[in-house]
Amino acid sequence: MTAEKKIFPKQPLTDQEAKLLALVDEHQDQLVKLLQDLVRIESLNLSEYEFCDRSEVFEFTGKHMQEAGFETTFYKAPFPSGEEDQFYYNLIASYNGNKPGKTLQFNGHLDTVPYNEEKWNPKTPPLGGVINDGKLYGRGAIDMKAGVACQMMAMKIFKDSGVDFKGKLQMWFTPDEETHGAFGSAFMSIHYLNAIRANATIISEPSSMKPLESPAIGIGEKGPHWLKFTFFGAAGHGSMPKEKSNALNKAVRFMANAKKGLKIPKRKIPMSLFSFLRSLLSRYPILELRKMELTTGDEINPLDKDKLKLSALFETTFSFDKIQAGNKTNVIPDTCDLEVDFRVMPGLTTQELFDALVKYCTRLGYRIELPDGYSNLQHELKNFRNEPVDIQLSILTIGDGSYMDVQSEFGRCLSYAFEAVYETSPVPIFIPGFTDAGNMREAGLEDIFILGPGGGNAHDANEYVDLETMVDITKMYLLVAYRYLTAHYQ
Repeated sequence: MTAEKKIFPKQPLTDQEAKLLALVDEHQDQLVKLLQDLVRIESLNLSEYEFCDRSEVFEFTGKHMQEAGFETTFYKAPFPSGEEDQFYYNLIASYNGNKPGKTLQFNGHLDTVPYNEEKWNPKTPPLGGVINDGKLYGRGAIDMKAGVACQMMAMKIFKDSGVDFKGKLQMWFTPDEETHGAFGSAFMSIHYLNAIRANATIISEPSSMKPLESPAIGIGEKGPHWLKFTFFGAAGHGSMPKEKSNALNKAVRFMANAKKGLKIPKRKIPMSLFSFLRSLLSRYPILELRKMELTTGDEINPLDKDKLKLSALFETTFSFDKIQAGNKTNVIPDTCDLEVDFRVMPGLTTQELFDALVKYCTRLGYRIELPDGYSNLQHELKNFRNEPVDIQLSILTIGDGSYMDVQSEFGRCLSYAFEAVYETSPVPIFIPGFTDAGNMREAGLEDIFILGPGGGNAHDANEYVDLETMVDITKMYLLVAYRYLTAHYQ
């Protein structure tokens, strides 16, 4: 792969900035050790509805920031079990300048998805934090304890360097981004908005995709709409098949025809596939772009027949991810639960998505009922009024798509700092999954961007972070903090 095109930064590093960033190299061993400590603390998030104690990782993080000289405040989000000892922490660590000014906020989540240790290489176990060939392995290594460690180190170096600045630098640690932040970003936005209100926020989620050498800058994301479809049918003996009445058959038909039959309205965003490719051309020659295949990891699963489609970043998508039906081989199931992960583009409302689903079900001949509070187009159709309900739709979680203008004041500060650190052009990107940014933007916070280190196999076995990318991204966070809080940017 051809190396990225180098450019002359619009605002190159000053001598003072270069000396400041050199401190990151001196702290590299401490940075790696910090990440190892974080990875070795299990902080699983199994479900929004199942309590998993994650206090250990928050207590470790709080102690680390306190010992580094930051003011720390814990906020408790009670878990709805009625048990006093079941709650989730949010943590804010802050450092004030000598005069009032702007607030720059770093943000990261400390929860991780579950893992099956049998799928992992025994030499790099999920809680081992083992380093091999420039990579640090472990559950949460790239998603997203590496980014958290980098921001923590950038804050420490910034504080210890004695930079004279105005305003506040703070970091907000959240407990449950992996399940859409009900006890983290959503909870704080509702109950402690002033505590998280900042002029600008950088979320350290990973934003690199191979073979890009330098990370992209996330300017927005799709909204998660996790929906459950409960199909109803007629039970019976398995020796007498019911092709039309079997609830599982109904779900299979629903899935089999969705790619062509489910017409979800399109929405325009300030970044298109064309503009994304054009920004990539600022890094790579066109002949190299034609050879590119963007990936999120190194290991190739022989069963994986799908390639990452760039178009999926710019349109609403859906994935059938969980199905449950039947209780015995020779009994026809009369119910079937299907859970679907929709990721909707900004501007597409929940009602518009539901309208598309109702139209699709109508063409299939299925009567569908929606959750309370939403209008149902089938209610206007006489031939469906007396039919039994085939599908009951329920909501698991919902979030709106959102984005920020990369040409904002902070967006320009971020872009110029990127050029100075990486000496190549920034590439804005639309994040396909959700982050805590969605809940923040919904609460009215602005200038929120996603930028983090590189690695692979997030949510998969043998998750890892590239250690070299951690050094660079820490320098990036440090430079942004210096320029934004001292007004050393154009």
